[in-house]
Amino acid sequence: MSYLCISNPFLKSILMVVIAFSVHQSAYSQDVVVKGTVINEQNQRVIGAEVRLGQQNTKTNAKGNFLLKINEFPAQLTIRHALYTDYLEVIRAPEYRKDTLFLNVIMENKETELDEVTISATRVIWAYQKANTHIIDFTLIENEILLVCKEDHNYFLRRLDSIGEKIMDLPIKKNPLNFFEDCTGGTHLVYADSIFELKFIGKSIGMLAGHSYIETMEILSPCVISSEDNFIIKRLGAHNKLVEYTKLDRNTKKPSQLYITSDIQQMRQLDEYAAANDIPVPLWNPNYRLPNIVNTSNDRQKWQNQQFYNQILKKPLYAPIFEINDSVFVFDHFKDSALVYNISGKYIRSFQISYHYLENWKSELFLNEEKTKLYAKYEIEGLVTLRQINPSTGKVINTDILEKHIHPIRIQIRTNYAYYIYKHYLDNSIHYLYKQPLKE
Repeated sequence: MSYLCISNPFLKSILMVVIAFSVHQSAYSQDVVVKGTVINEQNQRVIGAEVRLGQQNTKTNAKGNFLLKINEFPAQLTIRHALYTDYLEVIRAPEYRKDTLFLNVIMENKETELDEVTISATRVIWAYQKANTHIIDFTLIENEILLVCKEDHNYFLRRLDSIGEKIMDLPIKKNPLNFFEDCTGGTHLVYADSIFELKFIGKSIGMLAGHSYIETMEILSPCVISSEDNFIIKRLGAHNKLVEYTKLDRNTKKPSQLYITSDIQQMRQLDEYAAANDIPVPLWNPNYRLPNIVNTSNDRQKWQNQQFYNQILKKPLYAPIFEINDSVFVFDHFKDSALVYNISGKYIRSFQISYHYLENWKSELFLNEEKTKLYAKYEIEGLVTLRQINPSTGKVINTDILEKHIHPIRIQIRTNYAYYIYKHYLDNSIHYLYKQPLKE
């Protein structure tokens, strides 16, 4: 194996970044011809629609046809027309030795402008209407909403009913951070150094004695799914580029591997990067600090590389696991595949996924509270789009835009409503809780 020798530390750092972020895609030595026909729901040809495939653009002709050439896959196909809803799809490479793709696209009629205005005027509503309450975090529990909030320099746990009316308050110590829900459905209140389990009795809230945050999370956070017979435990490998799920029998405590995935090439590249920058392998060093006296520019460069590793390069491989409709799904975005198991951990089937190649994907999937619907998050300039994913096929079946607020946080979904916290742009000391109906 030969290595490129670069003496300039800045150029060397840039080279390592480029290597670490190499894109997982197929590249063709010659262009692939993509031919398509665009029609509407009445089987009429759509003329003059704007077509974008990857970085290539064109318009449909008088027969509703278009032709483009492209050599990189997967690629996002976007078709727009003033009379129709935007069409989005991810196009994959053609079969081996075939150089032409044929596409047939059906565009849905767009709602009238009057309908859109009427819907928008009533879509977004306050989930909790007390204006002087700063909402730090919230969670949906059965038919209630649980808040951790601040009012007049006092902090509370607050239970709300399904329509946002207060049930009761529990005063708590200042500066809580957020809620944490463990794999068994337990709810915990988190502080910087401690964590408290919460209990709900009648219309009251009980808070158990606190424990060390670090020690408690070392026990609770690896467990991701709990069933009557098994726990499913998550483990991250070197540089967070390996994800392993292990099934642990509740009775015998016997472990068995459920699924494992890894980016071996990137692990090897980051081994070299870590060795060159004094980053322990496979763990990063949280205690490293820039020396008080910097003797050389190399010290500063090494420190900057370590911070870049901690904040960017060690981002975990995204292969989340969910329990949906009494089945277990692993969505391995690195391998473009989803795997299905029964609740006991027996493998059933797998299928291909591609929604994560749509533009502005934020590497985030989440379930509704009922564990029946799956959503993917996309964001551009702070405006969030939620795409409902059919968990059985990986196809996009609905699209909703959180249309009133930018940069919503802590998005959660219950019975076709998206709940989220909004930080007011004029007053960051107040966070509000809103909800918006989603498509059925």
